[in-house]
Amino acid sequence: MTFAENSPEYMDQLELRIAALEDKEAIRDVLYRYARAADRCDIDLFKSCYHPDGTDIHWFYNGNAHDFADYVVPLLAQIANSQHSITNPLIDLDGNRAFVESQWYVLHHIPMNDGSGRFIDQQLEGRYVDVFEKRGAWRILHRQTVVEAGREVVVPPSSDLPPDHISVGQRAPHDVVYQGTGLLDVPIIPMQGADLWGAARARHAHPTGK
Repeated sequence: MTFAENSPEYMDQLELRIAALEDKEAIRDVLYRYARAADRCDIDLFKSCYHPDGTDIHWFYNGNAHDFADYVVPLLAQIANSQHSITNPLIDLDGNRAFVESQWYVLHHIPMNDGSGRFIDQQLEGRYVDVFEKRGAWRILHRQTVVEAGREVVVPPSSDLPPDHISVGQRAPHDVVYQGTGLLDVPIIPMQGADLWGAARARHAHPTGK
């Protein structure tokens, strides 16, 4: 049924549509903040994505979500870095609850402990199947993690930059993202470019040149 524009019924429907859009955007924001929290090892941000009584079934840790944060964030901090990407969120609203399915991809950059300077790149892919609940703000009430695929490869160092360089990802609160708009005040170090392809070829050249 359609209503005349600017009629009370039309305005009521418009308000409902806007509220649904705002709810979905708030849920997407939680998903994206979760990825930042995991990669920056920001435990407070991580916990803010879940209700205190929320649960997480993550296959290697199942239980209270805030307890999961206390476990997994220090574990992530043991490796060089990670990258969580969350895409394709499908959100079904049901009052103050929502059923949400999204896809995730994570890369764990794990230093080898053999003195070679090499890394294990562990790549995993899957889905988060979540129940969100709105209690003033939308947060995860229950998460079921589904693993779809995985692989591991050994790689050399990907950069010659110092580990504390501004262009190298850092943990909270040292990463450049915590600069906010203060990023405008960070001095720029002049750089006129580098032979990226030559450097990559040199890293993978056969010792005999063949």
